Amino acid sequence: MSAHLRAGMLLALVLSGCASHVPKEAPQPTQRIDSVDQRMLETGFGAAPGAAAVQSYRMQPQEVFRMPQPLQAPTPQLPTESPRHTLAPTTVCVRVILSAQGIVERSALLNDRPDCSAGAQPEMADLLQAVQDAVAQWRFVPAAICTYADPAQRPAQDGRCDDAQSVQEVPVTLAYAFTFEVRQGKASVQSGRVGGAR
Repeated sequence: MSAHLRAGMLLALVLSGCASHVPKEAPQPTQRIDSVDQRMLETGFGAAPGAAAVQSYRMQPQEVFRMPQPLQAPTPQLPTESPRHTLAPTTVCVRVILSAQGIVERSALLNDRPDCSAGAQPEMADLLQAVQDAVAQWRFVPAAICTYADPAQRPAQDGRCDDAQSVQEVPVTLAYAFTFEVRQGKASVQSGRVGGAR
């Protein structure tokens, strides 16, 4: 057995022995675990009658649409002073309106889908505020319409503008859902983007 391996095993044994001696009178602080799951929503589903429709860009055979790519997208966080100690999974949805430069111009509550109705409830205003505060900081490589002289020149990989004759950056509206969950005690916390277009 090498000296490094023996030293490593001895160190692990010593550290595990130290970790097992916790004074019984030391109170364990309550730990709040926040979890936020983020996903992009498909557009055109469940629009309420009379709701303002978001128009889609129509591509010609020689055009490719490049989706905006996130450069900076912090996850919403509940304020540390939030009184919430528990919260069952609760989804808040917003439309994110991006300028042609990839900057968030504004976000608006989206509650035209059954799974997005919580954001309209007054008692969930802190969740909506947390979402809007985070989304306001987002930055993107702008969406664009890439035009090629010949449709055969379009790149094989969608969303790319390699060797395009022209690249026109365009404003877009994206729909995002954020599912908040607050639990006491130790638990695994999952956060990130799941499903939807990227």
